[in-house]
Amino acid sequence: MSMEDLGEDIMFVAYLSLVVAGLNIIFGMFFYPYGLIGFAFSVVDLILFFIAKNTKDVYEARDYDNARDRMKIITILGFITGVIIVGIYAYRIYQNLDSIITRRYLVKTHPGEVYAPPQFPRRKN
Repeated sequence: MSMEDLGEDIMFVAYLSLVVAGLNIIFGMFFYPYGLIGFAFSVVDLILFFIAKNTKDVYEARDYDNARDRMKIITILGFITGVIIVGIYAYRIYQNLDSIITRRYLVKTHPGEVYAPPQFPRRKN
């Protein structure tokens, strides 16, 4: 997972949550008394799909703070409802977005020392 294809990784999380929603629906059909939890989790996973899809648009608009906050929600709910796989992958994306924000903050607030250009002595002819 690199910084260049982070938008694609966000869409992968969206599609992964969609697959997990399908698995939760299948779980809900076969284990009826406990299957209501599977149906509830599938609804949450469908909501995660739409949030992740919207997060990709936010990321491509270069609003990294908002994208990071949305990935935090996806990470927490992904750990709970997404058979842990969605949560782990979303957390990796969250870490990358956090490092982008940290670098941008450091560049803005700490430009480093600014020195005058070196002065070379002139030749005497």
